[in-house]
Amino acid sequence: MYAALLVGGKEALAALPNIEVVTLLVAVCAYVWGAVAVFPAVNVFIAVDMAIWGVNTWIISYFIHWNIVALTFVLLSKIRHKRKAVEIVVATVAAVVLTVLFGVLTSFVDVMIGYTGEGFFADFDNVLARFAVMYANGVSFFVTQIVCNAVLFATAFAPLVKLNVRARIRLLGEESATPESDGEAADKNASLADVASCSDDKIDDKEIDKNP
Repeated sequence: MYAALLVGGKEALAALPNIEVVTLLVAVCAYVWGAVAVFPAVNVFIAVDMAIWGVNTWIISYFIHWNIVALTFVLLSKIRHKRKAVEIVVATVAAVVLTVLFGVLTSFVDVMIGYTGEGFFADFDNVLARFAVMYANGVSFFVTQIVCNAVLFATAFAPLVKLNVRARIRLLGEESATPESDGEAADKNASLADVASCSDDKIDDKEIDKNP
């Protein structure tokens, strides 16, 4: 499902240079659904994109960048803060930093690696000078992408996490429970509900029971 969302989100905004929702969707998937969902989704997304747009140096950048984004938010999901404002700030800062690094990564890859019909080739002559020119030429696009992700994460990350947590509880609530420890499953679901600020909602006691 998330692979389809990533492909659809990217293609829907393809006409707008560096306006994208892929970073946000990857982050939410990693944050709520974890590594088991996000890494397959990311790599299927890249494979489909390759089928649509063909092979070139961007493939290298994509495999590195989107898997790092996924890993970053999987790790951030392990250190959630009770204050939602703090989580939003951390997620937004992480997204901005990753987006800045994306511009650096793609510029270096395009400078050092080329592609012809016969395959990839390396070119390490005057790398720094050519990188400076390449990055300068793309600055306006990089800034647009950075601002886009800063705004999206500040406004949409928390609502999307909340929506996905509710979906996960509905889909995996029973699956999370084990005969050995219903209490542990309840605590896990309660923690997920807290992340989505669902503490005021009436969620089925069989899925989330905060009382011992």
